[in-house]
Amino acid sequence: MRLAIIRRRFDPHGGAERFILTAAGALISAGETVTVIAEDWAGGDAPGLDRQQVPRGGFTRAGKNRHFQKAVADILAAGGFDLVQSHERLVGADIFRAGDGVHAAWVDRLGRERGPLGALALRFDPMHRLVMDTERRMAAEGRTLFVANSQLVAGELRQWLSVPESRLRVIENGVDLDRFRPASGEEKAVARQNFGLPDGVPVVAFVGSGFERKGAFKLVEALCASNLAGVHALIAGRDRRAARLAALVDRLGLGNRVQLLGGLDDVRSVYAAADLYALPSLYDPMPNAALEALASGLPAVVTSDTGIAVHIAEAGAGAIAGRNPDDLAAALASVIADLPAHAEKARALAARFDLADATHRWRNLYREFQ
Repeated sequence: MRLAIIRRRFDPHGGAERFILTAAGALISAGETVTVIAEDWAGGDAPGLDRQQVPRGGFTRAGKNRHFQKAVADILAAGGFDLVQSHERLVGADIFRAGDGVHAAWVDRLGRERGPLGALALRFDPMHRLVMDTERRMAAEGRTLFVANSQLVAGELRQWLSVPESRLRVIENGVDLDRFRPASGEEKAVARQNFGLPDGVPVVAFVGSGFERKGAFKLVEALCASNLAGVHALIAGRDRRAARLAALVDRLGLGNRVQLLGGLDDVRSVYAAADLYALPSLYDPMPNAALEALASGLPAVVTSDTGIAVHIAEAGAGAIAGRNPDDLAAALASVIADLPAHAEKARALAARFDLADATHRWRNLYREFQ
């Protein structure tokens, strides 16, 4: 089988891209041919992976998106692929992995956070209108099978796009339980020393790009709370708002407790040095970094608008928090107060998301098209 996977901007630090590389590697090992079609490629690879880069075009954000859709359509029309799986909103794919959720649901959340004027601006933004229109066309076309990576997204596909059950599957993300595992005492000590962390202080990890959406600013503000005095944070991720986040850290006088690490090729040292993980996202369908943290034995503090939240709550593998700094601080403090118990439940929960099981479910899905 020749499989095409479409991802417009391929950044190896992104959760979707890490998923693609991991899944592609497993499929190639099983004898499949995998080609990634992308416009930008910032790095990352898997042995045997083919790449096809499309030229850039357009001037506005919406125009660039339309150009990409047209360029991909031309490639697919030329034939050669048995199955087309897209991680981008475009018409014509056999499978759409809704890894970024439903755009209309995201715009709705963002509008409520930004207030009436902000919501109005989002409503008339050409880029948002194009993406939401494309989602509606994909649903109406009747061809594409939608794959949600959480029950949260599945519900929103039904609610916002009226996707019927016959064209909807749920395949939650997977994590490599051998690559991501709890650090030994020696490994933790070395990692903490490398980051210059004092002995005995609680350390919160944040891993992810998209600081505004994922709540990096909210986390920094929460660290000012009196019940988190002395708590340190390691923030890893590449984001255009990194300078703004650094300025906030300085303004709040947290420079000695918060480290901004930028994008890292390997984040396992961050998990090894940390005691818990925080992701106060406005919207996160199924965060891969949260799965990695759980597999590393870190309890997670997330919002209810993340696809992993229901599992964390059921397993007691962390806490569910609001986005405001006070609620977030209270949730972090509650987990820190009983770290060993939460950590044990975190690793146990991660077993539900074994990458081998997720890959098996994807291969079974592909068989439906053969």
